[in-house]
Amino acid sequence: MTISQRNDLSLRCIVSTPSGAADTVALPLVIVIHGRGADANDLADLAPYLDNGYRFVLPNAPRPFEISRGMTAGFTWFDGWPAERNSIAASRALLLAFIDEVVASYPTPDGKIVISGFSQGGMMSLDVGFRTERAVAGIVVMSGALYEDELPDLRANNDRQVLLAHGTADEVIPINAARRTRRVLEDHGIVPEYHEFPIGHQVSDEELRVVGAFLGRVLDANG
Repeated sequence: MTISQRNDLSLRCIVSTPSGAADTVALPLVIVIHGRGADANDLADLAPYLDNGYRFVLPNAPRPFEISRGMTAGFTWFDGWPAERNSIAASRALLLAFIDEVVASYPTPDGKIVISGFSQGGMMSLDVGFRTERAVAGIVVMSGALYEDELPDLRANNDRQVLLAHGTADEVIPINAARRTRRVLEDHGIVPEYHEFPIGHQVSDEELRVVGAFLGRVLDANG
């Protein structure tokens, strides 16, 4: 397993390759976006459990998350809930540039990209996953939702596979937000794979198995 950190892209990031393959080897790419109050390290331990010959890239959000005046914990992609428009637009631009930079830096088979995230990161994965010009195999949203104030053109990319996974007892982003996201996607011709779990704002072992199976289907790393 190889893990490295890069500080020379639009966003600082961790690159994890559980197989230990060199950076010059073409591998399917899984971008994993953390939630509010966390950082790129927060989800890095998931890579070995989800791996089937992939390269995982975990970006760090651009701004510290201020819990209260003068006190910060981790980083944030946007302000407020629902998301404040200017802050999510700024992170959107950074992530879209970042995706292009990562693909330019690491050989990736055509169409073998998954954009995923937890909580805020799940919202950002939907937001940029339907905007990037890169061929995206799938979008994974764990405990996230769709930012509706400025929707991407969902119908233009309604062939992109989406996995929505959410806890029915989520105390941060209510389950109704996930259910509404499902309905909005369906209204635009996208039928997501949808799962609810009896958990709060967290990721369970059962959910990870669902995510791993989804990655295997859309990336087909051995095919």
